[in-house]
Amino acid sequence: MIVVDASILTNLVAYSDGRGGKARAALSHDDTWVAPEHRRVEMMSAVRALVLRHVISRAQGFEAVALIGRKSVDTVPITHLTTRMWAMRPYLSAHHAAYVALAEHLESALVTADSHLAAAAVAYCRVELIV
Repeated sequence: MIVVDASILTNLVAYSDGRGGKARAALSHDDTWVAPEHRRVEMMSAVRALVLRHVISRAQGFEAVALIGRKSVDTVPITHLTTRMWAMRPYLSAHHAAYVALAEHLESALVTADSHLAAAAVAYCRVELIV
């Protein structure tokens, strides 16, 4: 089981180039993916930004959004993580702390494409940074 954040999942659904390939390769090592409940909203926001910045086309954005709902990710409510997330507030934003608290709780690795998140998360859990 691995905890996957929105950055690695966005790379998975939005890119067919090396970023997407690296995400697919990293995630193929484990078939059980877990993420906090807000990951879909973060992914939608990331895909929107990629389209608005013309990094990917509108058609690619539409395809990526369609894939968000089809990826098999176990979604975990953050209710039981909030106390731990609050304790991480000096070092992590609330949305990042949810991934880290979940990985810590499950004693699982956090797989991310976000170098800032990875740098802060290593104090709490195992991290696999895929860039």
